[in-house]
Amino acid sequence: MRFLRFFHFSSLDVVFGAVAMQAMLWKVMVGGIQPWSEQMVLGISVWIFYLVDRQVDNLVNQPTDPIHFFHQRFYMLIRSFILFLLLVLGYLLSCISGELIYLGICLSICMVLYGVAIRYWDRVWLPKEFFTSILYACGLFLPSLAVGQFSWLLFIDVFFLAFMNLSLFTWLEGKADFRFVFYWLQWILVGLLGCIAWQFSWELALCLAIIQGIHVGIYYFSPNLQRRWVGELAFLSPLVYFVYELF
Repeated sequence: MRFLRFFHFSSLDVVFGAVAMQAMLWKVMVGGIQPWSEQMVLGISVWIFYLVDRQVDNLVNQPTDPIHFFHQRFYMLIRSFILFLLLVLGYLLSCISGELIYLGICLSICMVLYGVAIRYWDRVWLPKEFFTSILYACGLFLPSLAVGQFSWLLFIDVFFLAFMNLSLFTWLEGKADFRFVFYWLQWILVGLLGCIAWQFSWELALCLAIIQGIHVGIYYFSPNLQRRWVGELAFLSPLVYFVYELF
C-alpha cells in the first residue's frame, strides 16, 4: 500500500500511463516498436512537468491534499531530482530526430504560455481542464506525427479521455458543473469507440473502453478523490493490447 501511495504521489502512475498509451498509438499508426529513446523522453518530460507543477502549486497556495503535502515535505529532494531529470533529458535529446525535437520545442512553448495564462483561467469555467487535455494528447502524438503518421479520430478520443478524467476529479474537488461535462462525454466517447473499432481494431477500442469504464465505475460506485490513483492507472490499459499481441 505504501508503494502504491508513493507511485501516485510521485505521479509515476501518470508517467507510465502516458508511455503505455503512446507506445500503443505508435504501434497502431506506425507499426513496430517505438524507439526506447522516444519513450524515455516522453516519460521524463511528463514526470518533470508534474513535479514542477506540484512545486509551483505549493509556492502559490498552501497545500490542501495529500499529494501536495507530500511534495511540500520532500521539496528539497524533489527539486534536486528535477535537476537530475533535466540533465538526463538533455542527454536523451541527442538520441531522437530533429523533427521530433522541433515539435517538442513548439509544444514546450505552448505549455509555458499555458502556465502563464492559467493564473487567469482559474477564474473561468472550463479552459484549464480543456487545454490541459489538449496538451496531454499532443504530447502522445508527437513521435508518430514526426514520422508523418497521424489520426484525428484517435487524437480526439485521447483528448476526450483525458478531459473525462479531469472532469471527474474536478467535480469531486467541488466544482459541481463538471459532473454534467463528465456525463455528456460518455456519449461522445461511446460513439468514438464504435468508429475506432470499425477503422482500426476491436482490440484498440477495448483498451480505450477500459479507461472509460474504470472512470464510469468510479463515478457510479465510489465517487471520491481517494480513487484518483485508480483513474490514473486506468491509462495503463494499453498493456492489455500488447499482451494480446504476444498471443
